[in-house]
Amino acid sequence: MRHVVRALLVIWFVAALGVVCGCEGGKKIELRYERPAKYQISPGIKRLGIAEFGAQTTQEKQWGQIASDRLAAALDAYNRKYERYELVDRRRLKAILDEQDLQLAISDASSAMQAGKIANVQAMIYGSIKVTTKDESASRIAFDPFRRRPKTIYYTKRYCLVAVNFTLDDVATSKTLAVVSATREYDSEKDKKSGARSVGKAIGFAGDSLPPADKIISHLIDECVAEFLQMISPHEIVVEEKLQKGKSKIVDTGNKLAAAGEYAEALECYQKAIELNAQDHGAVFNAGVMYEAMGNLDNAEAFYDKAIDIKPEEQYIFARKRVRQEVVTE
Repeated sequence: MRHVVRALLVIWFVAALGVVCGCEGGKKIELRYERPAKYQISPGIKRLGIAEFGAQTTQEKQWGQIASDRLAAALDAYNRKYERYELVDRRRLKAILDEQDLQLAISDASSAMQAGKIANVQAMIYGSIKVTTKDESASRIAFDPFRRRPKTIYYTKRYCLVAVNFTLDDVATSKTLAVVSATREYDSEKDKKSGARSVGKAIGFAGDSLPPADKIISHLIDECVAEFLQMISPHEIVVEEKLQKGKSKIVDTGNKLAAAGEYAEALECYQKAIELNAQDHGAVFNAGVMYEAMGNLDNAEAFYDKAIDIKPEEQYIFARKRVRQEVVTE
């Protein structure tokens, strides 16, 4: 019994220490950049029809409807900012096609052109979707600290795959304007090791809890839709950058201000920290992040350079690479 109590005390102490030492570390700042569409779609193509994606099974047909609705909702959100397209979504298109006794699910060009002319749109988005899910029983050996011996743990492995083929055709000319084949997959064995990129964490599940297959598929569809939209519409990309703790209390203050969006005041804190200790690479790096967040890419690159000179962390190197690419893009 004594060794159990001792183990629990150690666990409590380590957890408490982590809270105390890491309370101001790891704050993340979102850096946002505007991007043009990757496909050059003529400004004359304004009014789009969005069909239901073709599928083979009844379940896939349901996901095809969901994919179409997600695409319409996401594109509508983009349009509120960029005012690029006018939409005829799946439900409106269905009402129009029902009058002509035509199918809404479209996966071929001729049907898309026919539907587009009836709906009076300038271009049609259509395609197909394929969804795969597979669960397998598995086991692993783990050490039981209470019984002090190995034990077998039984669990379920889950694999999901979503593949969506998107096509955008000009109704008047039947010319294909964009084709995108987006594929996303989830493997529960890999997902636990993927850290910040974990699908499970993104949809609210972590640790040993296995996310429901429908939530995984829904998330993967959203990622496929996002990939397609970046091809045909102006869009915003968001990069998360983790702030460093630094070597003084004033860096902690700066991190709090930065997390609240007070970038100029946070920058002043980091600059004071650098005056106290010119070798505080965390403060130098954070200053670069503030300059980047405020759009001053030249100063951001200069501070990332300084941080790398002090300590060539991989995070600092990638941040400098990102800023250099943005300068070239401008």
